[in-house]
Amino acid sequence: MDLRWFLVMGGAALALSSMSPIVAARRLGFFASALPHSALLAVSLGYVLSRVLGLDPFACSLLLSLPISYTFTFLLHRGVDAEIATSVFVAFTSSSSVAAMYLVLTRFPAEASLWSYILGDPLLVSWSEALTILLLAALLTAAAVLVYEVEVMIGLDADFARVSGVRVELRDYLLTTMLTLASVGMLRVVGFVVQHVAILLPAAIGTRVARNARQLMLVSVTLSFLAGILSVALASVVDMPPSAVYGLLLMAAYVLSLLR
Repeated sequence: MDLRWFLVMGGAALALSSMSPIVAARRLGFFASALPHSALLAVSLGYVLSRVLGLDPFACSLLLSLPISYTFTFLLHRGVDAEIATSVFVAFTSSSSVAAMYLVLTRFPAEASLWSYILGDPLLVSWSEALTILLLAALLTAAAVLVYEVEVMIGLDADFARVSGVRVELRDYLLTTMLTLASVGMLRVVGFVVQHVAILLPAAIGTRVARNARQLMLVSVTLSFLAGILSVALASVVDMPPSAVYGLLLMAAYVLSLLR
């Protein structure tokens, strides 16, 4: 057992689960489900750009991911229905990510492993990568807690929020930025597949247990963090990737909340 494994899984769980109640409050489940597609595209393009310019692949991925995600928010502000905007966003990012992955696999076959981003591979994260992930996770979790109550108000009544002085359009781009950075930054840890679970399921569990919005955030973050830590401990016992165990633990928690 390595301390890094627990740190990165716990950090990723905190970052993604802190976004989950906000996604639920703002009814952005479709967009959150589409984010891993854009994250995979950003990671692939970021790797190519880093090889061409000699820059850090992680930084390139983060920078490239933001303009891609902003297209969704731009479509919403142009009056496009949320489901249609999500469909367009998924179509663009899915097709583009396949092209970008093909470029990486054909031009840099011996230097890049996309499987670590698809399946999640926290066990091979270096200390420098672990510290970067932890710093990003701490910033995103703190930001999510700070903006949470206003985001709930916008989700309940956007017109009332505007009358109260909240700049809803600016908040939309801020939320898109936070979700995108969380999705891209934690992709290496939880993977493309399980990231859907990490963003959506904590709030689904919390809504069945919590009695108010603050409890919803607390339950979502606590359960997800515990699942992240336990997944590392159980992964070697059951001979499965930590990301898979993490997702299954959250699913078990949801089933228990249903039975309760």
